[in-house]
Amino acid sequence: MNYKFSELKYNPTDYEALKKEIVELTEKAEEASSSIELDDVLRAYDAALSDVGYNYTLTYIHSSLDSSDSFWQEALQKESEGNAMLDTTPLLRAILDNKCYPSLVEKYGPVLTDKLQKSISTESKAQKERAEEDSLVSAYQREKAMTRISYEGKEMSEGQISPLFTDPDRNVRVKARKAVAKAFLDKKDTLGGMLEKMVALRDKIAKENGFSNYLEYMDINYSRLGYGEKEMDAFVRDIKKYVVPVLSDITEETKNRLGLKEMTSIDLGLMFTDGNAKPAGGAAVLTDAALKMYRDMTPEMADFFNGMIETESINVDASPNKVSGMGYCTDLKKEMYPFVFGNLDGTDWDVAVFTHEVGHAWQSYIADKHLDLVMLREMPLDAVEIPSKTMELFSYPYAEGFFGKDADKFRFSHFREAVKSMVAYTSVHELNTWIYTHVGASFDEINEKWMEIQSEYYPNVSDGEMEEDNKKGAGLLRNMGVFMFPRYLISYVFSELCAIDLFMEYRRDKNKALESYNALCSVGGSKSYPEILASAGLEPSYKEGRVKEVMEKVKEYLKEN
Repeated sequence: MNYKFSELKYNPTDYEALKKEIVELTEKAEEASSSIELDDVLRAYDAALSDVGYNYTLTYIHSSLDSSDSFWQEALQKESEGNAMLDTTPLLRAILDNKCYPSLVEKYGPVLTDKLQKSISTESKAQKERAEEDSLVSAYQREKAMTRISYEGKEMSEGQISPLFTDPDRNVRVKARKAVAKAFLDKKDTLGGMLEKMVALRDKIAKENGFSNYLEYMDINYSRLGYGEKEMDAFVRDIKKYVVPVLSDITEETKNRLGLKEMTSIDLGLMFTDGNAKPAGGAAVLTDAALKMYRDMTPEMADFFNGMIETESINVDASPNKVSGMGYCTDLKKEMYPFVFGNLDGTDWDVAVFTHEVGHAWQSYIADKHLDLVMLREMPLDAVEIPSKTMELFSYPYAEGFFGKDADKFRFSHFREAVKSMVAYTSVHELNTWIYTHVGASFDEINEKWMEIQSEYYPNVSDGEMEEDNKKGAGLLRNMGVFMFPRYLISYVFSELCAIDLFMEYRRDKNKALESYNALCSVGGSKSYPEILASAGLEPSYKEGRVKEVMEKVKEYLKEN
């Protein structure tokens, strides 16, 4: 489609009209006497959800771009509430119960049934509570984005101060961390109370929908079909057994390189005595470097990226009012480009987030071209991060364009950061597992468990000067994985293992690896998790022996690089 993001119009969803349309479609589904008639109902439902998704996404993007803009914040609130209160269960049941339904399965595949049943099992009850949860998540995101930190006489956003966390001067790192801790601890009652409310709401949502707890609810919600808590618990044990020792070695190596007597959480982000890799420039430089990279990869990728630029579908410029500490890619509508959001802070993180989110965008773009239904475009959660994590690693040969003289620094540190992130995300997953099996725990009790878990995952790292602040909850208050994305982050770890496999193939045969990568991307969510992986010659990350197998490759790579 020919458009520019800045010119897109927002027309609030008429939820009353939509409810009537859902009722009409339900009647048509009940009366459909041919596969064509039933398919028309399914496609109309898919289109209606696409329209609702467009409005929600547009408000979400604008509210992320400027958290101080009350119009978009209120619009997002209304779209969230309307979406959460929408009950499509009767329609989905009518589609599934129709005698012609098997013909739809034949056309779209058995995953269609999984998607429709998932919506019924997770969204048929507790709409009011889901709307409240969405409201709390938005409020936390806004509160976090608008937190101002006093540092050396200046008021700074979290995004503006975060580069100081990796300053070569340790005194600067300590001061910056202490300043951030104070700003968030000043909001402890507000933010801690939000988490307690979120946990209670999520537990109620799960139980209202017939699940024994929130863990089971989210496994279904995230399309974890054929595996669940048993496999994930075993996976966590393997991360502790095979990945944590590798990170401990990396930490010891870094401590010695930096000349430190002990490694503390304040020092974890710094890799070199003269500072980490710095990008060669801001958004324009990164965009130009990415365009050259995609031109070298395939003509299709170059066309796609040009389209992203022309439609203003990338916004990663720095802004104090943007949400910090995260990037994202989100879909607007079929035949429109995905949108990539970031908030550059001048660190090597900028390039990782940029290439990561564009990897998501490419997957969505290519799946859109191959798949009819919007609902089949998005991958199950445990696969969705593979395209993005892989794209980060595929950028290594092009690092000079992104970093100039610091390219080698980036390649050295980024791969080690991948190991670090697997440990970090797994630790958050373990905390979330505890939280939702100990519903009613206070914020302080949750934080006490968090400190205990951290000591298991980072056995040779202390909190140093941050110990007292972290005991009060300073670190946990900033943790979006706990507040906003419960049960999500483990999918990054699943995906990182697959990305490393594809990267190792990329080093051997670039064209073959790109072929495997694009095959996986184009499948989208039209297959099950194991089938999606099989399209690229991969195996599920939870399979016994997989963590050990991949970590052997990681250790070999680290020896050479």
